[in-house]
Amino acid sequence: MRTFFLALAAAVVVSLAGCGGGGAGSGGGIRVDGRVLSVTTGGPPNPQATAQIGSASSLTGAEDGVFVLNVASGSSQLVVTHPTFPTFVFDFPPVTADTSLGDFWIGPETVNIQGRVVNSQDSSPIEGALVQFAGKRAVTGSDGSFLLTGVAYDSQNDFVFIGIFGTASKSGFLTAQFNVVNQPVNGVITVPDILLAPESDPNPPGPPFNLWGIVTVQGGSPVGVIATLLQGGSPVRVFNVGANGRYQFWAVPGSYTIRFEKSGFQTVEIPIVGFDSPDDVIRNDVTLVPQ
Repeated sequence: MRTFFLALAAAVVVSLAGCGGGGAGSGGGIRVDGRVLSVTTGGPPNPQATAQIGSASSLTGAEDGVFVLNVASGSSQLVVTHPTFPTFVFDFPPVTADTSLGDFWIGPETVNIQGRVVNSQDSSPIEGALVQFAGKRAVTGSDGSFLLTGVAYDSQNDFVFIGIFGTASKSGFLTAQFNVVNQPVNGVITVPDILLAPESDPNPPGPPFNLWGIVTVQGGSPVGVIATLLQGGSPVRVFNVGANGRYQFWAVPGSYTIRFEKSGFQTVEIPIVGFDSPDDVIRNDVTLVPQ
């Protein structure tokens, strides 16, 4: 199995349209929504954060971190403020129609993330690839390098940060997912080369996860379900489930339990059985029922 920094055949797109959250702040005729998450807990920030685009602003949802705003055409920047975290600024492509912006991570600290995107067939640098991680975006230069600045981080709870999946994409290549597992040095984390496979590659890289599944919430939405990977009772990864109900982790083989939690629903724990090799890909689906 190739390293977990490699590509999925297609990016997982989390749509937040129709989710609960703060009321729609008024600033224009285009509806946008997104979700703000805390890198400290893996869940919505508590106390709530304020999401602002142009003159429109709204508190994030207390249970799901979702915000909904009515913004002006051409808006391209989100500012998130929080009572105890620094202010975070996120750029996105100018909006011209109703749009779901995805997830934006905030936290008590920030780091910069640097690396390269290269062709999986010959290791040549790929220029113009879009790299996205924790709501931050960068485009690779002629040498394939990128730099993401001001990325949310918590040095006291980095197991949440490690569980965040980033993506690298460019037309003509399969989208790659990656994790950031290295520690920062002088505020900068360097990631191994991210490999993009051409769409014509007869042997595309495998997925960068080996534990995954679908969460169903009886009578409700999976948005806001927190999946925690436990080893010996201690958390090692956290994944905040989106509207598609999917969760995923990468972990070394061993004995684990996955705990699923959502306010108002019974907590479920599933032991991982038969996880003996890095090549194993284990699926466990789960349904949460009301308390």
